[in-house]
Amino acid sequence: MANNEEEKKNTSEPNENLNNSEGTSENKERFLEDKLKEMEEELKKKESEIFDLKVENIKLKENLRQASDVYEKELRRKLLKDRIEIFKEFLEVLDNIERALESINDDSVHSKGIMLIKDQLMKFLSSYGVKEMDLLNKPYDPNIAEIGEVVETKDYKPNTVVKILRKGYYIGDDVLRTAVVAVSKEQSENSPNQNN
Repeated sequence: MANNEEEKKNTSEPNENLNNSEGTSENKERFLEDKLKEMEEELKKKESEIFDLKVENIKLKENLRQASDVYEKELRRKLLKDRIEIFKEFLEVLDNIERALESINDDSVHSKGIMLIKDQLMKFLSSYGVKEMDLLNKPYDPNIAEIGEVVETKDYKPNTVVKILRKGYYIGDDVLRTAVVAVSKEQSENSPNQNN
């Protein structure tokens, strides 16, 4: 009988070991599953962080591009403003050259030399898009000219530019300098300038 009890003990021990190994195996499996879930959650967090960083990177690049565009526009605007101021100074020089030509009023060498300088200056200005306004005998436009004189006449419709007192200029399609003009006004019946 003692042998039988020992045999039962021996046979029961392997079953306990088997149950223990099954428990250990289940614990390991549960542990590995939990670990896998943790790692998957960590991976999802990291993927989310990477996505957020990519979105932030895209936003930063867009902000940088916009700031660069604003800076470039501001720089171009400032350069154009500075260029316009310089061109206006050149126009004053051009006005003086034209006054000098009017005062000489002959075919002398001096007159031809001054005319060459004027032509060279006009060529330089036109290379930057500066062009003279064509206003004579056209309706007066307050956006591009100032009235310097009003002339009563029957030869022109009212509000027609009859004389250029100071030339006006465009730079591209924009006004560089407004012209000063004489504008016609309908001649009254009692006007002393009546043409008879």
